[in-house]
Amino acid sequence: MKNLILRFAVLTALVLPVSAQVKMQGQFVATKSCPALLSIKKGSNPGNVSVEASKTYQLLGKNKDQASHYWVEVPGANPPQRWVALDCGTVDGAQTSAAATGGGAAVNTPDGTVKPKPKPHGPKDGVAFYVLALSWEPAFCSAMKDKAECKAETPVSYEASHFSLHGLWPQPRRNVFCGVDRATAALDDQHKWEQLPEPQMSAETKAALDKVMPGTQSVLERHEWIKHGTCYAGGTAEQYFKDEIRLINDVNASPVQAFMAANIGKVIQTADLRAKFDEAFGKGSGERVRVSCSKDGMISELTIGLKGDIPSGAKLTDLIAASEATDAGCPSGLVAAVH
Repeated sequence: MKNLILRFAVLTALVLPVSAQVKMQGQFVATKSCPALLSIKKGSNPGNVSVEASKTYQLLGKNKDQASHYWVEVPGANPPQRWVALDCGTVDGAQTSAAATGGGAAVNTPDGTVKPKPKPHGPKDGVAFYVLALSWEPAFCSAMKDKAECKAETPVSYEASHFSLHGLWPQPRRNVFCGVDRATAALDDQHKWEQLPEPQMSAETKAALDKVMPGTQSVLERHEWIKHGTCYAGGTAEQYFKDEIRLINDVNASPVQAFMAANIGKVIQTADLRAKFDEAFGKGSGERVRVSCSKDGMISELTIGLKGDIPSGAKLTDLIAASEATDAGCPSGLVAAVH
């Protein structure tokens, strides 16, 4: 009996995945087929499981701050929690668990899954809060060369030296697909964005959006509106995109953009980039900014916490100041140039 118990304990240790060192919440969108490992160190992959290109998976965490792998849930795999290399996809709406749950720790259950503590339905003071996600397009295009916007990108393109708009995401993270039917939400989850309804906005707003969001060439705006914009306090696509455009233009007109443009082709420190936010938007602003880097060490995205009434015209400085601090993300990264 003692030997049987020992054998079971050893088997359990071999089967259960090691929990992520940094808990996260969000979605992992695979950009190619990649093995989904049970153990990074051993390279083990029971069941020969892979993530599939264009499919979305629940994001559970990453192996460390300067990560090499994301921890995702792969439906149908046994066990379903697996490690996937960073260059196998992108993350959408990702937050560390402290930011996403108001500091509540995640709980490891006996079967190796991670079950976050219940998240609040919204801020206790009733004030809306958001994440503004800005991409550095040359870094994005280094891994997504076949995208229409990447094929069209040149060294003199606006996005070659300015931040590009990814999205404005009402929080908490699960605040998505408001009033959207299941069939339409399923199309979005399956990345069939060309089949999503086109957001209704003026020709002026659409032209301004095309400038700051190169992804409109791949109908990114349809995804952003259906998933996130439908939950926006502004109520209409016109208001949602106008407000996003205003916010990114404020960043692109600031010392933050000038710093990035002056350092294209160079490695910069996240601390220095955050300091530029302090210079542009007030002391402490940099603490509300998280920097994401690709596996190749390129700065790929900034996520900025905002809190307040954006549709009313609240200033970016005030929106940042009202939000909570977040972790810095990667400590340094290359400011990629267009190739």
